[in-house]
Amino acid sequence: MDFFEHQEQAKRRTGVLVVLFVVAVAGTVLGTFAALAATIGGGKFANPQLFAGVTLAVLAIIGIGTAIKFAQMAGGGRAVAAAMGGTQIDPATRDPDERRALNVVEEMAIASGVPVPPVYLIDDDSINAFAAGNGPRDSVVGLTRGCVQQLTRDELQGVVAHEFSHIFHQDTRLNMRLVAWLGGLMAMSLVGQVILRSLRFSSGRGKNNPVAIIMLVALVLFVLGIVGYFFGRLIQSAVSRQREYLADASAVQYTRNPAGIAGALEKIATVGSRLRAPSAPEFSHFFFAAGISSLFSTHPPLEERIRRIRGLAGAAGLAGGNVSGGRASGATGFAGARADAAAFAGSAPAPAAAPGIPASPASTDIPAAALHRAQAAIGSVSAAQLASASRLLRDVPPAFLQAAREPFSARAVVCALLLDRDTAAMAHQLELLGADPALRDAVADLSAVHPAPRPEHRLPLLEIAASSLTLLSPVQLASFRTALADLIAADGQVDRVEWTVRVVLRRAIEGRGAAHAARTRGATTADVALVASVLAWSGASDAAAARRAWAAARAAAPMLPPEPVATARCTLDALDDALGALDTAPPRLKRVLVDACVACVAADGRTTVEEAELMRAVCDSIGVPMPPVAAA
Repeated sequence: MDFFEHQEQAKRRTGVLVVLFVVAVAGTVLGTFAALAATIGGGKFANPQLFAGVTLAVLAIIGIGTAIKFAQMAGGGRAVAAAMGGTQIDPATRDPDERRALNVVEEMAIASGVPVPPVYLIDDDSINAFAAGNGPRDSVVGLTRGCVQQLTRDELQGVVAHEFSHIFHQDTRLNMRLVAWLGGLMAMSLVGQVILRSLRFSSGRGKNNPVAIIMLVALVLFVLGIVGYFFGRLIQSAVSRQREYLADASAVQYTRNPAGIAGALEKIATVGSRLRAPSAPEFSHFFFAAGISSLFSTHPPLEERIRRIRGLAGAAGLAGGNVSGGRASGATGFAGARADAAAFAGSAPAPAAAPGIPASPASTDIPAAALHRAQAAIGSVSAAQLASASRLLRDVPPAFLQAAREPFSARAVVCALLLDRDTAAMAHQLELLGADPALRDAVADLSAVHPAPRPEHRLPLLEIAASSLTLLSPVQLASFRTALADLIAADGQVDRVEWTVRVVLRRAIEGRGAAHAARTRGATTADVALVASVLAWSGASDAAAARRAWAAARAAAPMLPPEPVATARCTLDALDDALGALDTAPPRLKRVLVDACVACVAADGRTTVEEAELMRAVCDSIGVPMPPVAAA
């Protein structure tokens, strides 16, 4: 099953859970009405006024409780980590255990094309972990101190691979919704409990005493809320157990090392995985292993999980060891108004480039077949990709990598990646940073580093820097936005590299930890055509080549029109608008877009690093994690 099929399956699972939630609410309404009709209603069940009142009251309580929980979960994975008492590990940490954990997460993220998630440390000696978030852009990985300190690198990699599987398969999003729905069902019990506590010293004697009636109603709410929550937890547990088996199998597939995740589970059998955090029961279905003792087991038995994983060692040649080795608008997003005012679609001269996104200098050719392999690997990761990501990080100039891991100097890394190779143009760009002398000097220092980062280092550095930039204050972020916008607009146009930087930063930073703005319209085939047209024009040397690329796109996506969208309409704002609509499109339409765009870029049998980055930026814009093309 590929990434898009998993997305469709996730939507169906959500639909089933919605139905089950509605059934649970209906059962709570009927149970509450029956209990009150049998008591304060004198046994008269033909009482429409009481039924209407009970229905409105129960729906109001559950609706408010659910809405409050959804609002809390809108904070993304950071909200869950904060509720668990976690603290984010400093990306520049020198602690060896924490550094190793961050390296494992960075490698997994870069290999898979997922934004590098913040890593939170839970101060607990047990061995456990979780991934939480409404999507890849606001997901976090949480690790207990016992997990970080007591597991070997292979075991830690297996645990992290398991958690990334939950991110790929949208289990994290489903888990966030389960928290909200269960919170709504539990609200009934909480309201009853509050009323009972507030009236415990009141006189409640007498059959018709108002206080006695209120206490009876509160008791019914309390009991029925517990019953509703009971069935909700049963649903939660049944869903979670099946997803854990899939995540275990996926971790083995990703790492090709069953011994890693099996070893982690075997250590848990000895050390334990129970968490002390008061909120652990609420988030028990997020954890790698059972975090609480409960009748509602959200995880299969450890012995069964280990048996299944060890059984995979002999299947499909997996017995070998681990080979990995060690929607914001254009005017408000990163590189906002100034970048949008810059030329796009070739209205400013771009030598040796067709209309579209101007080509960047010093492009490096890679086989187009690698792009097709990366397309096939969407939503997954392999041991070869992990090894490639590890090599990429080892090969990045240390000065750049260290700077990317520190929030303040990460700004300089991003700016340095955008510097022109022409000395005069570079000097002009540095002048534009004069309003922030510290940033300008840091960029100048990085620009003097030899050897400089290679083109294939650009996205990994950008993804690590984006994770670090989330720790900047709002004032620092605002200042950085202005500097970046000036830098991108310096030459009057937005080339492939600049647009890629702009998109990755906007999505990774502004879209993380916050609810996305509501879409004003749904995506259409016209949006797919516009995005594919931009790639067809930008990667072609002339109009004939662009039309050959378009023919390849139509062969992959026959629904596209006979001719590409005119270059005059391929503006930056139009591209942002189309990708914004496609971000919430059904998985089948996203598949069509990816198929068409890959066919466009690979039509001439060769792909540059800049074209591959542009393709991956398009995928990132719509929530489709494409791994690095060279790694694939």
